[in-house]
Amino acid sequence: MLLSNKRRKIFGVELLFIVSITISFVFELIFSGFQLLRLLNLIENILLTLVLIISVGLVNNKTIRRIFFKWGIFFFNIILFIETSYYVIFNVNISPSAIYVFFETNNKEIKEFLSFYLDANLMLYGLALLMINVFVYFIKSFIPVSINKCFSGYTKIVVSIIFILLILKFTSLRHYNLPYLILKSYYVVYFESKVLETGPYKSENGIFKDTKIINNDIARLHVIVIGESTTRNNMSLYGYSRDTNPLLKRNHELSIFKNVISPHAGTTASLTKALSLLNYEDSNIELKGSIMQLFNSADYATFWISNQQPVGFAETDITKIIDACKNKMYVNTESSEDTRLLDETVFEKIDEVLNNVNMNTVIFIHLQGTHLNYYNRYPETYNFFNDMPPEPKYSSNKIHKIINTYDNAILYNDFIVSSIIDKVKAKNTSSTVLYFSDHGEEVYNTIKFAGHNDDIGTLPMFDIPFLLWQSKEYKLNNSIEVDLDRPYMTDDLFHSIAHLCGINNEHVNLEKSIFSKSFKKRKRIILNNKDYDSILAIKRNDN
Repeated sequence: MLLSNKRRKIFGVELLFIVSITISFVFELIFSGFQLLRLLNLIENILLTLVLIISVGLVNNKTIRRIFFKWGIFFFNIILFIETSYYVIFNVNISPSAIYVFFETNNKEIKEFLSFYLDANLMLYGLALLMINVFVYFIKSFIPVSINKCFSGYTKIVVSIIFILLILKFTSLRHYNLPYLILKSYYVVYFESKVLETGPYKSENGIFKDTKIINNDIARLHVIVIGESTTRNNMSLYGYSRDTNPLLKRNHELSIFKNVISPHAGTTASLTKALSLLNYEDSNIELKGSIMQLFNSADYATFWISNQQPVGFAETDITKIIDACKNKMYVNTESSEDTRLLDETVFEKIDEVLNNVNMNTVIFIHLQGTHLNYYNRYPETYNFFNDMPPEPKYSSNKIHKIINTYDNAILYNDFIVSSIIDKVKAKNTSSTVLYFSDHGEEVYNTIKFAGHNDDIGTLPMFDIPFLLWQSKEYKLNNSIEVDLDRPYMTDDLFHSIAHLCGINNEHVNLEKSIFSKSFKKRKRIILNNKDYDSILAIKRNDN
């Protein structure tokens, strides 16, 4: 394919696509080093560039061609910025699961994510790409002549485009194409989540029939406290050298389970499994239901008190799971712009419910917990840890500050959970408080990173606290097994909660309850079919 003289003079402007790619690749090399996978991503970007350049030239109308070119390079630079920034931040390629999490994220969390990770280097990189778009916007004489004057026939052009697209589709290169990943993730959000909109999930009682309550002559009160992004690695209850749990440590009625993990390093995936019959082993989507429906079938009064926004860009699976709850109270709505809405705001709603308890009642409380930005999770009075963190793996003022803010958030969370237990204890009834976190968090415990991400998947992102408090009256009338070393994963939590609350139903499997004498140990699979306990054993041998 030969270029005309006129074409040669102006063809260089299309190389702005290549300039953007080069800037992105050099940025990755400087801040993350060379990896073969990023070379494959570079090849994918070049092939996509060829498709765009050839497609622009196929348009004969000069005005339409100009618009096509401007918007093409604009969106192309956005794609480059997202995938390169993600790689530099997390040191892994962006994946469909990461984009899925974005779809399930609300505006507030996005703002906090950007403020936490967007640094001067990324802003400088973004500015460089922006300048290219500004250049394209103001230059008016760059539009190329029609491509039929430059190449020998449309057939070769069309064949070239088809050939390139086939390469992208039928090779591993498609896994580096962000538009493809976005479409794939949207499919997961829109179609796979439809499982939660089927009949079993939409009705009040779902599939649950003939549900019975053991010892139903005594009114029960059960509180399930769901934390957020809390790893047990930074809790003094689990041996952390800083005293981040002064109040809970003084509670001698507390059972501290030492070996419980989450199935995922993200909220939606973890809680969807924890609060429903969906789990890793069970693939029968016809027999599904939520924990709320089970409680409804047992004539429990159900309450959901949340300090998290109910919906994000897409309605979250968690929102659908709890749809059957009869009383939903959100103290943090999507219209709120307060990024420091502290967890103590749930106390008023909790008191309101506890003051009117007169039947079997279950209260789910969803906290902000220790979600980033960590410094937004506690009041100034809890800004206690400001010195050198204990035995830091990485040394920098920024890292030390982040660890300190996380530990302060743990300290405040200790106050929140302890206060909830005290409120329930004051009722003097047959009651329990179960506290666990949706997933853990990496805070420079094992790698140079703070946050949670299934694509990275370090063990602290799965190591969660799991605490149980029982009233004296509950202990007198119920018999559960408390094995603090029992290995457990919360994708089976549905069965444990049902067992704890004395609910008997054909779909409740005591072999999956951490509180049952019939409990059967099973493999705990995380990170795309990896055995958690095998990973843990290798880590211990290395140490």
